[in-house]
Amino acid sequence: MKHRHGFTLIELLVVIAIIAILIALLVPAVQKVREAAARTQCVNNLKQIGLALHSYHDATKRFPPASQVPYANTFNLDSILDWRLPFGPNWAVFILPYVEQGPLFTQANPSSYPGINPVPSVDKYSAGGLATLSGVNTSWQNIRGVSVSVYLCPSDSGNNQTLYNDTTSANGHPANAGWARGNYGVVCGFNDYDHMAWGNSYKTTNAPFDINGGVFSSPMMAANYGCKMTEVSDGTSNTIMVAELRAGISPLDPRGVWALGFPSSSIVNAGRDAHNPTPNNPLGDASGDGDEIQTCNSFWFAGIGSQQGMGCQKGGTIMTSGMSRSRHTGGVNCCFADGHVVFVQNSVSQLTWGLLCSKADGLTPGNDY
Repeated sequence: MKHRHGFTLIELLVVIAIIAILIALLVPAVQKVREAAARTQCVNNLKQIGLALHSYHDATKRFPPASQVPYANTFNLDSILDWRLPFGPNWAVFILPYVEQGPLFTQANPSSYPGINPVPSVDKYSAGGLATLSGVNTSWQNIRGVSVSVYLCPSDSGNNQTLYNDTTSANGHPANAGWARGNYGVVCGFNDYDHMAWGNSYKTTNAPFDINGGVFSSPMMAANYGCKMTEVSDGTSNTIMVAELRAGISPLDPRGVWALGFPSSSIVNAGRDAHNPTPNNPLGDASGDGDEIQTCNSFWFAGIGSQQGMGCQKGGTIMTSGMSRSRHTGGVNCCFADGHVVFVQNSVSQLTWGLLCSKADGLTPGNDY
């Protein structure tokens, strides 16, 4: 009789060790493949969005407004940043027919907004001012909870896990909850959103924009404004039209919400000073140095910038700016006005980034991106 010998303990341990080493080598490779595929899908999303914006321009002879706030021309422009007021559809709603979402566009019926002539004659925070706006038709918001695949970057794990649900009136946020996330924003220059309303070109003199007496921030799209292609005088290949945004990591965080026409929700505009210099910056831990200026007391924590890469000013009162952010390593994908997509590195200088975000500043951006 021949006896079969089993594996010794040492042999089993060696086999297990070899398997563990192989798994350790395989997992990073799989992760890299997944991230490469996710980044490719993100690029394709941006190209589709860029093509949709161009199709909208072909049909209307100008780009869509970043957001609609028709009463902003009659009283304080800060009103375009007050979420308690009846804001209208944003660019992402207007281009729905061009991203194969015609039925959703029909359901929103954005032409029904505002339905009245919203011209408040008194301060917007008084009872009379708010009452004047009470008849505005905001039925377009019935699509707010619908997730649109072309607006979602597959690298952002937070874009389908949390809806935006803050209904705290003290924060000045929308009274209706359940807004679906998104990851792309049209570019509105490099100054505060209220400064850019109606396509205004606003001079910035803060460093590094203190050259030649200051640099004019000139938006592609803004509140109540979408430019004509002929107005992109810096060149369509030198001007970013759409950039990535990260979804908020808390259901109370309004960043990365596709149908909300506010900075860092579906609009990118930042870079004018140290609070919002470049994409994916780690600011925010000090509670007063984050780039997205908003009321974030309900979800701010000391490592929100350095640990999570989602810095915001804890003591802010309104969202006046929003920096481009992504889950990709090293940078953000951006679609330029001519339709080509570039992965802009986090190391881009603040001056170059600002000039890329402005359509008619008259200066040539650096090549450090």
